[in-house]
Amino acid sequence: MKLQYWHANSGTIVPRSGRKERGDITNQNRLALMTLVSGVAMASALALLIGWSMFHIISDFKSAAMLKARNHEVVATLNKLQIHLTNAEKSERGYILGGELAATPYVDAVEEVRWTTDLIHALASKDPFQRDKAVQLEQLVEARLATLQFLVEMRESGNMQSAHLLMSPEQDKLETERINNVLKEMETYENTRLDEALHVRDNAYGKMWAMLAAVTFALFGGAVWQYRRVNRIVHQAAESNAEMRHLANHDVLTGLPNRRLLQDRLDAHIASAGTNGLSLAVMYMDLDGFKKVNDTIGHDAGDELLQSVARRLRAAIRSSDTVARIGGDEFIVVVPELDGPAMIAQIAGTLVDAISKPYSIKGRTLSVSTSIGISVYPDNGISSGELMHVADQALNQAKNSGKNRYRFALNPVPATVNA
Repeated sequence: MKLQYWHANSGTIVPRSGRKERGDITNQNRLALMTLVSGVAMASALALLIGWSMFHIISDFKSAAMLKARNHEVVATLNKLQIHLTNAEKSERGYILGGELAATPYVDAVEEVRWTTDLIHALASKDPFQRDKAVQLEQLVEARLATLQFLVEMRESGNMQSAHLLMSPEQDKLETERINNVLKEMETYENTRLDEALHVRDNAYGKMWAMLAAVTFALFGGAVWQYRRVNRIVHQAAESNAEMRHLANHDVLTGLPNRRLLQDRLDAHIASAGTNGLSLAVMYMDLDGFKKVNDTIGHDAGDELLQSVARRLRAAIRSSDTVARIGGDEFIVVVPELDGPAMIAQIAGTLVDAISKPYSIKGRTLSVSTSIGISVYPDNGISSGELMHVADQALNQAKNSGKNRYRFALNPVPATVNA
């Protein structure tokens, strides 16, 4: 091959694309990590919400259940106290009236009253209101028992008549009413607390449904959000893969196919031509005077010139043809499905004319030309390597013949055609 004049960025193209690919991968990894972390954070927050809600809901249910059980126990104990007091009064009257068997039931009834009063004290010990009422109830009960005990002692001393006189219905009624009023206040208080607890329990059902609705909404919203994030990652990965495939097969500076894609297309055209009995041409090109542009104006101008040349080449060829940049100022054009040497000469002349027109680069008017070497399948070779090698030799002959022209491979087509 001949000498090649590389543009300014020819040595940095691959590192730049490599940095971009690494940057894309880093961004995808960062996005994936953010998606994972946000998903874990959302799941954790949701778990905390569920745990906090369930804790309060269970607490409400538990409190209601415990208070309901306590209410039943307290109310039952209050009712037992009334029953035991009634039994004590009946036993006391039987005792006074001389029932020989009345003494034992009376003593037992008094013990039951005091045991029940102690139980009420224990049940009310944690509630200030009930504790105060329990103390008041105990005083009233002890006063009532003292009255009954006084009557018993009067009977035992033989003052039966005095005992009968002391048995005042009004006093009995007053003491009983006082006790019953305290018992009623305590029972009402317990029932009020139970109603409040049941109301809280009923509200807990609403909290549970609200929590389920919030969890459902959060799960749905989180799923949609995560789906969009994952879809974005997949989309970016697809774009990155497509871009990497494009970079792997195209020249970064000009956007033309590179040597790899050229090789694939040329092999495909050769296989098709061999199957269908057709011919194709390979045109090996480089620019005359490109080194002078790089040396006098700068490599940036050289890059811009190469891009302008690439645009002109694309505009000058057919849609079925392929133009590729294989390095520096070298280009290859593959022309499949040829009608003959005249068609090749016409296309080559068009390319020479297109390249030789002036260029406006960085405010300056520049002129370069091109030399082209042409090989034809199957006359000059049956493989891509053979055709490109023969075209490269024909290119050297064209440059040695004065440049700005094209030359066919020596055999069997005409050797030289001036532009």
